[in-house]
Amino acid sequence: MHADYVRLRQVLINLLSNAIKYNRPHGTVHLTWRVNDGKVRISVIDTGLGIPADKQSRIFNTFDRLGREAGTVEGTGIGLVITRRIVENMGGDIGFESTEGKGSTFWIELTLTEAADRPVAENATREIIIQQTTRPVVLYIEDNPLNLRLMQQIFAKRKDLELHDAHSAEIGIELARAEPPALILVDINLPGMDGYEALKMLKADARTAHIPVIAVSAMR
Repeated sequence: MHADYVRLRQVLINLLSNAIKYNRPHGTVHLTWRVNDGKVRISVIDTGLGIPADKQSRIFNTFDRLGREAGTVEGTGIGLVITRRIVENMGGDIGFESTEGKGSTFWIELTLTEAADRPVAENATREIIIQQTTRPVVLYIEDNPLNLRLMQQIFAKRKDLELHDAHSAEIGIELARAEPPALILVDINLPGMDGYEALKMLKADARTAHIPVIAVSAMR
């Protein structure tokens, strides 16, 4: 299908993370997929409290946590906004269905490539791998969209580097384990796990212990 491996992984981690965080005790989460009319639909289904009908139109609004600010689950209200942006940048669609008291289903749809049903030649596979790893990757873990935009503008001038981003420490750590970057920039004040805790986990893991980490934080 038409997708960027790292970005798709980030999208799925975010949707699965939300399905777990907002689930009920002893609830379940299912990840399913189906192919229809040249597209792949991947769905994340949870048994949580669901989203009230009168709040569903706000689900992709920036910084809107639908009244859950007073709850025990921390967050900023930008995770789904970023997720939608990533999916749409890959030419896909994202949506959801939710029933209050029963749970929610969040889905993404991506287009199949014309070669999806044909075996890929060995040389073509090698060429794709080379193209994906030509530039060193810098991973920026930051939940503030303004700070992220600033860093993107800075790296846009560096054609020799590629910037990847994650809006939480948990997602950043998973991305670093899957595709170890050359450098990690991490905000100290993150929702949930902060930058100090993230650094401890990165250094304690053999897959990421060698990666240099620079703390980036706003100061007055």
